[in-house]
Amino acid sequence: MPQVVKLGRKSEAAKAPPASEHDPAAAVKRRVTMAALLAAILLSSGVIAVNVMPRPDTNASTGPATPDDRDDGAAYGGGRGGETAPRRARAGRYRGVATARALIVRPFLLLALTLLAATPAPAKPAFFLKGGERVLFLGDSNTQAGGYVHYVDAFLSTRFPDRKFELINLGLASETVSGLSEPDHPFPRPDVHERLDRALALVKPDVVVACYGMNDGIYYPPTEERAAAYRQGILKLVDGVRKAKARLVLMTPPPFDPEPMRSKLLPAGAPKYSWMTPYERYDDVLAGYSRWLLGLRKEGVRVVDLHGPISRYLLGRRETDRAYRLAADGVHLSLSGHWLIAYHLLRSWNAPEEVDRAEIDVDRLEVKSGKVTGLSRGVRGCHFEWTTKIPLGRDRRWDRELTGSGMGLEELNRHPLVIRGRGAHGFVVLEGEVPGGRAGPRSPDPRRAAVDLQWGDAELSTLRRGAEVLKLVQERRRILDPAWVSAVGHKRPGIAPGLPLEEAQRKAEALEIRIRELARPIPVRLLLR
Repeated sequence: MPQVVKLGRKSEAAKAPPASEHDPAAAVKRRVTMAALLAAILLSSGVIAVNVMPRPDTNASTGPATPDDRDDGAAYGGGRGGETAPRRARAGRYRGVATARALIVRPFLLLALTLLAATPAPAKPAFFLKGGERVLFLGDSNTQAGGYVHYVDAFLSTRFPDRKFELINLGLASETVSGLSEPDHPFPRPDVHERLDRALALVKPDVVVACYGMNDGIYYPPTEERAAAYRQGILKLVDGVRKAKARLVLMTPPPFDPEPMRSKLLPAGAPKYSWMTPYERYDDVLAGYSRWLLGLRKEGVRVVDLHGPISRYLLGRRETDRAYRLAADGVHLSLSGHWLIAYHLLRSWNAPEEVDRAEIDVDRLEVKSGKVTGLSRGVRGCHFEWTTKIPLGRDRRWDRELTGSGMGLEELNRHPLVIRGRGAHGFVVLEGEVPGGRAGPRSPDPRRAAVDLQWGDAELSTLRRGAEVLKLVQERRRILDPAWVSAVGHKRPGIAPGLPLEEAQRKAEALEIRIRELARPIPVRLLLR
């Protein structure tokens, strides 16, 4: 029977002040609401209706006078223009009221306008990780495979070259958080709780990222007993990470795809199931786990949804290619699937979408932004040098269809060079003879265009370096990951032991030096023509 662990609403949320205290968007909302409320009060009370204050008729051009205003000029000592003394008195009184109300309303209007003018533009949320932090990854075979950890590692290396992050992958094939195992599994599935305390003590993480669920339903139809075991296992994990004073990021399990396993699927009511012969609607189990995990957000737990968006991506691809697969066996994701995990994790961390940005005016030869030097005009065009960060390298093993899906690398790899001046849309960017891209897309302003260097030729120095960084990161991770798994220890048979941890760290350090050298910003000599 799994140990019952209760998660109180204040367990995670109590660590930080309410989001509104430091959320610029919340401050904007408060100020705009105050200004709108004030304006509504003034309008409803008639205080700001100064211009519609009724005034008595003083001459024929303003329309007929009321019966009360039709008096005999002789009786009252008529004055100039037919205006009588009583009418002049009333008009003066009305004008006095209007003036008084105008004097009253000005401070209120000034206050409302000040509140609106003082409202700052919403600031971009800060990146979730801080420099120097250590991130521990826990999960099953998809995490042990490490693809998404590699991509996150390479992203951090290139996007934040002045910061150091340490990512430690303790993913273990077959592992569960529930402690359950199907009878036909060749060995009892390992339970993360058997090694969690050792892992937290050895790694001493600042952040823990955990993804469990695929194995926890043991490929059977849904039952409350198994769901309860999963829930209690997750809550026990939350409690353990909280006690270690680390920040936790849970990810919902990626979907189970029945299509590759169609000939081996079993219907409800079969005597037994396994990962080799799963329940035909096993993804319903994972969808239920995912809904429950997402509900933990109300308890202050950070949860990243993988199941929903990856399922939608898969269904979208199937509309045009019914044979499309993200997992050849329905469980173990391809590298394209690993990129989708990395993408959604980085998005949840508020990862910056732009590698770097520069803006130049080719008419005035002015640098508007970016580390650009030597901007000049010659016979061949405009020359300049841009010292820029390196983009994340593209893995050539990804499906081409990731591009343009809304979840592709391009969404987090924008590298804009903005050009101002006459004929801006006609420029081509070159590094030597290597094409860096054509200015576009067209905008309403013919004097402003942008080139996104991520679409340049693969031999562009920035793209070439990004690809080299990714390869070195993958090489480093292949040394470190097995060493850390062995150092913590586990009960899963069939896992090849890694190098002794100290030896692995020495080898990895030599690669780390090369990675940091390649990932630093570099000067790129460019030509616009």
